[in-house]
Amino acid sequence: MGRNSDGLLVSLALREQLLQLATLVSKPKGATLFRRGDACAGVFLICSGRVCLSLQPVHPSFPPRVLGAGCLVGLPAAVAGSEYSLTAEVIEPAELACVSRDALSDCLRQNSELCLEVMNILSHEISATRAAIKQGTVRPRN
Repeated sequence: MGRNSDGLLVSLALREQLLQLATLVSKPKGATLFRRGDACAGVFLICSGRVCLSLQPVHPSFPPRVLGAGCLVGLPAAVAGSEYSLTAEVIEPAELACVSRDALSDCLRQNSELCLEVMNILSHEISATRAAIKQGTVRPRN
């Protein structure tokens, strides 16, 4: 299973499954997919274009991350059923596959291979955040 340096690049199998469940949408540059604190509606698979994930307001200790085609946005909130913890803004016109939280949950319940892939993606996120904290580039919030 290939991954980019962000760990959010999904396998072909997961991509195909998500596309079967998705509503496809086009978003222009500057569109906001979600804001930090919004209730989670689901995940966004980037089919084309680029999306920037950041804390809002932007915080120097947590630099924005730019994601491209094949990456999944909003996964931690969708799995946990919590609010989005970051803001996602389209920085290059994008085609997105939107999958509701319920559809994603049903998919993962029915397919242990895909569930394990999602667990690996989330584990990578945790490891990357811990490494950044250790290096002092991300400071824990009290």
